[in-house]
Amino acid sequence: MDIKVIGLCLLCAVFSPPLMSMDVTPYKAGQLLTTEQAHELQRRYAERKVQDWKAAPDKATIDKHPDAELIRYGIELLDKTAVTIGPEIADHELRYSGNSLNCSSCHLKGADGLPGTKYFAMPFNNVVNDYPNFRARSMTVGTTADRVNGCMTRSMGDGRSLPGDLREMKAILAYFEWLATGTEKDMAMHGTGLPRVDLPDRAANTDNGKVVYAQQCQSCHGIGGAGTRAPDYDKTATYIFPPLAGDDSFNNGAGMSRLIKATRFIHSNMPLGTDPEKPLLSVDDAYDVAGYIESLPRPAHPGRDKDFPDPELRPVDYPVPEYFGEDKEALERAKYGPFDK
Repeated sequence: MDIKVIGLCLLCAVFSPPLMSMDVTPYKAGQLLTTEQAHELQRRYAERKVQDWKAAPDKATIDKHPDAELIRYGIELLDKTAVTIGPEIADHELRYSGNSLNCSSCHLKGADGLPGTKYFAMPFNNVVNDYPNFRARSMTVGTTADRVNGCMTRSMGDGRSLPGDLREMKAILAYFEWLATGTEKDMAMHGTGLPRVDLPDRAANTDNGKVVYAQQCQSCHGIGGAGTRAPDYDKTATYIFPPLAGDDSFNNGAGMSRLIKATRFIHSNMPLGTDPEKPLLSVDDAYDVAGYIESLPRPAHPGRDKDFPDPELRPVDYPVPEYFGEDKEALERAKYGPFDK
């Protein structure tokens, strides 16, 4: 075997996932929580001290890092997901992603060109300090790896979970750990997630959303959210700009399939290049565009009715028919609003 390959195998063998920094004592990762325990852990998470935004380290520091090869591979996986672990790659064993999106399609690149480093665009900069934490979707204490696999099986279509001992999972976690260099452990960070917005007190107007989409989004994301295919699409099944609907987009179990989250993302980050502190679209227009996008066809996530088993902890914008029984009006409100403030 080639010496480089041997060295890489040894590196993977000795690398262990990074220590997660969110203090969940006395709970443990994977533990199923009661409603009372869930509320207690949510409170602790929300009350953490907040550190200032910290940009990613200089990329030159990767060269001197003991896990440099893993970190670089993690960057490649997150930025070029479709051609590294996508559904059309030659190695069938590595076909983990279920569509042609890249992780950086949603976790946008910052000025440094690294995936998941843009301020208020769901960045990864502080993710190792945010986990483990409570995940209402499963009522369990989830790890960073669980969060990655949530995306793999929802945002990345009907993908497969990455095993914890897989080199690809280790690489992603190594990148997250490197990004957090110099951060304060067990603290939140300003600029992570998405900024809050005051939602309109009405249902999303999908007709207006379609008009705004045509004016502001269609040149990149295509008619009907079909995306802009790469010139070599027939060989690679990749896109220059990601599809927002159809088989190659996120499924209806993904976070981006929810109106409120999509509104916050669109308002703060779209059109591409938008400064979250100086949005180009009004909240009203972003809300309507999000409603239009959510009205488009997309894959159905199996077992979605098992998500958020505690009704008290369900997001208000997750329109699962089984949640509402015969109440079609409530189902429609969960999809398009208005939402109680």
